[in-house]
Amino acid sequence: MTLPIALILPAMVLAPQQPMPPAAGQIAGGQNVAEQIACAPASLPALPQMGLRVSGGLSRGRMMFAPGESLLVNAGTRQGLRNGQMYFVRRHLADPFTPASIDFTPVGIHTAGWVTIVDARDDTSVAQVTHACDGILDDDYLEPYTEPVVPDPLPGGAPDFEHPARIVMADETLQTAAPGMLMLINRGSDHGVRPGQGLTIFRATLAGAGPTVEVGRGTILSVRPQTSLMRVDDSRDAVYVGDLAALHRINP
Repeated sequence: MTLPIALILPAMVLAPQQPMPPAAGQIAGGQNVAEQIACAPASLPALPQMGLRVSGGLSRGRMMFAPGESLLVNAGTRQGLRNGQMYFVRRHLADPFTPASIDFTPVGIHTAGWVTIVDARDDTSVAQVTHACDGILDDDYLEPYTEPVVPDPLPGGAPDFEHPARIVMADETLQTAAPGMLMLINRGSDHGVRPGQGLTIFRATLAGAGPTVEVGRGTILSVRPQTSLMRVDDSRDAVYVGDLAALHRINP
């Protein structure tokens, strides 16, 4: 009888390896940072206006669209659409895994990609998929496209462990992240957070009564009033929703 290789080989304990931080302008897998910011998740203070929508394809029954393909939009020149305009394509996702708390109410928004209007008529338009972060679906909603801004790294000081932020959301209801992925924290411009600011990801042991364990490092990529988008730069463990983030004090 031949035993499986997994049963013959002795167990090996590998020393943990620290992932290399991504090169400037890129993330894990070589994706452009500006592109990732454009595709990033968001949490809004209220449900978005979703009147401008994908309303099917040029072929009957089409429900998903990839780069270069055409789709219909339920508005046209009477609603202000013009050839050459670009729009983000997004969808609201109910998140059953992230409950509301006193300082955060999840209104999860997933960006599927962006499109360009190529043929605007009175009350309907044809758009072409310029970029897909994911499959663009029938009934996704549109918002005007804005060019993402990649922040320069800010000179960082010591992590502020006394006033940590909390990681509150990832994309598409995910609860974990690895290096190169994006998550949201419950601090924003109203709390003095700035794009390019570094942070240390950590978690407490023994229900907060024991020592803290540093999990990894991250960088703030964009900021809203109450939330900020952070990239996990490196980690020695999976990063979880609920982990804490000590923002680095900004050196003058």
